[in-house]
Amino acid sequence: MDTFPQSTSKFTQFLKTLAQLSLLILIWWIGSCIQSWFNLPISAGVIGLLLLLAALLSGLFKMQWVKQGSDFILAELVLFFIPCVVGLIKYQDLLLSSGWQLILAVVLGTVCVMVFTAFTVYWGFKLEAKIKAKHQTATDHDVNTAGKNL
Repeated sequence: MDTFPQSTSKFTQFLKTLAQLSLLILIWWIGSCIQSWFNLPISAGVIGLLLLLAALLSGLFKMQWVKQGSDFILAELVLFFIPCVVGLIKYQDLLLSSGWQLILAVVLGTVCVMVFTAFTVYWGFKLEAKIKAKHQTATDHDVNTAGKNL
């Protein structure tokens, strides 16, 4: 009898993750449509991330709506590099002729992405802390006001 609620909880968590992944894919798809409609030189993923950021900052989306799905994607991030490795094997001749230039570009690009990601995560945590502090201040104010009215 004790396992039924636990399995229901796991199933509920699975459905929640699936729904959040679907929302993230929808945002990426919208970014892809925007990119193709306006013929933008920016990747659909970047446009989707900007749309998600705007939705979160505007309050249109709540962090809880995408957190579990995005945590899942980050946990499985290594799987997204498999196509890159297969591409390296496919273009072995190019790698042998211009390998040092490609490696330099990959290393510099990776460093830039890591630095930008670190700053983005740092700013995101600061923003989340500000929002929590603002919410806590509003809650404290409501409690104090209710106490004075008694």
